[in-house]
Amino acid sequence: MRSVLDPKRHYKKEGGNAQPPKYSQLGTIIEGPTEFFSGRIAKKDRKKTFVEDALALERETKRFASKYREIQTSKQSGKKSFYNNLRAKRNRRSK
Repeated sequence: MRSVLDPKRHYKKEGGNAQPPKYSQLGTIIEGPTEFFSGRIAKKDRKKTFVEDALALERETKRFASKYREIQTSKQSGKKSFYNNLRAKRNRRSK
């Protein structure tokens, strides 16, 4: 499901002989002194968890909402919906 969050980022296939790491660590990203100021993440933009980060990104880009609208318009573009719109136009002309 990672491709849903960021479609432009490509990952290796899951499965195969890949094993989860025996040890893992959690931490905070701290920029080094050589980083440019414009390249740093502002404190107000830092999120505590990955989920908060993903939701904030969605609020910013509105990608999921636009995708949903796009799918709905394509679903409603043919068959019964087309005929109902045509009937509505006819009814408007006759009145």
